[in-house]
Amino acid sequence: MPSTNYSVNLSTTIMTYEEKRLENLFWVRDRLEERFGPIEKDRTRSPLDTLIQTVLSQNTNDNNRDKAEISLWEAFDSYEEIADASKETIAEAIKTAGLQHQKAKTIKGILTGLREMGGLELDYLDDLGPKETWGKLMEFDGVGKKTAAVVSLFALNKPIFPVDTHVRRVTTRLKLIKSGENHHETLTELVPEEDMYQFHLHLIRHGRETCKSRKPQCRDCVLLDRCPTGRDKLEQG
Repeated sequence: MPSTNYSVNLSTTIMTYEEKRLENLFWVRDRLEERFGPIEKDRTRSPLDTLIQTVLSQNTNDNNRDKAEISLWEAFDSYEEIADASKETIAEAIKTAGLQHQKAKTIKGILTGLREMGGLELDYLDDLGPKETWGKLMEFDGVGKKTAAVVSLFALNKPIFPVDTHVRRVTTRLKLIKSGENHHETLTELVPEEDMYQFHLHLIRHGRETCKSRKPQCRDCVLLDRCPTGRDKLEQG
């Protein structure tokens, strides 16, 4: 795992590509922390709560996700009740999240699978390594790399870096990821474990507010000095 305090004297050292990439990554990390401030980890949710919430968040915004989660718990009193309910009943409760039939199938499948394994909890993952935990979560139908990574990092304290569309876009434009590299695996390897939670959330916020998909605000970007894509865009007018 790279050192958090990685530094290189550019005036006296010829840097390799990997050294330069790490130096850029830590510079980006520091600029985003200056811009957005520190973030304390939310430790109030259980791993299963986090998994269900993350399923609800797929392909929708935080507002719709939160409405769906509130509606789900207005309709049901426990995970046992949700597991016993029909997919149609679950879908009706979470319809504000969109893709409700697909998500209802995933949620019911998760809860049914866990109950068959002995209990409606994810404690069995505690003693597994990060990549094994990530893989086990993806064994649930409808749980992909991003969802499994979020649960691994946010709820199970396993150092797997989650990559959503914003993280992918920002790190690609910054040239932190080489062509052909896997974003999840590369960022998991590069980002120090203690920085993953905050850096992930900072990248998402930067992607939403500044490094937007269609109209990135390059002139106002705090990362412009190290962004080849942004500089090229401004030079081309």
